Amino acid sequence: MTTHNTHPDNLSRSGRTLTHAGIEHGVGALERWRERSAERKRVRLVSDRNRRMLAQWLRRTAETALDPDPIRRRRDVLLHYRAAAVRTDLFEIAAQLEHAYNADPICIEALHALLADGANSPLYNAKAPFAELEATLDYVRSGL
Repeated sequence: MTTHNTHPDNLSRSGRTLTHAGIEHGVGALERWRERSAERKRVRLVSDRNRRMLAQWLRRTAETALDPDPIRRRRDVLLHYRAAAVRTDLFEIAAQLEHAYNADPICIEALHALLADGANSPLYNAKAPFAELEATLDYVRSGL
């Protein structure tokens, strides 16, 4: 007595398999997982909580830009002269960010990278040009 083949040849050769429910797994599973992960990240970026946190972070950065204590400034990685030059822009973007209804997730991500990435951010890296800081702030302002 022979049994019939439960897996057709064309699926087994392509690397795809069928489960008992008939749902296809394999090649598309990784793409679906990446899409869901990217969507969750976009939703998290534009959430009210994240926007409030970024606005608070912007205000804290702008306030510490004019720190008069040279000893405390020496231990800080923030380039105070650059932060002081764009201090009003930081306060303005923080206010816009709190009241933004449909903020662009890519702009929010650029703002987060500006504040968090110490190696590439013009606020923390002296080798990064100052024009890049101004361009990023203009881009974020236009996206809000």
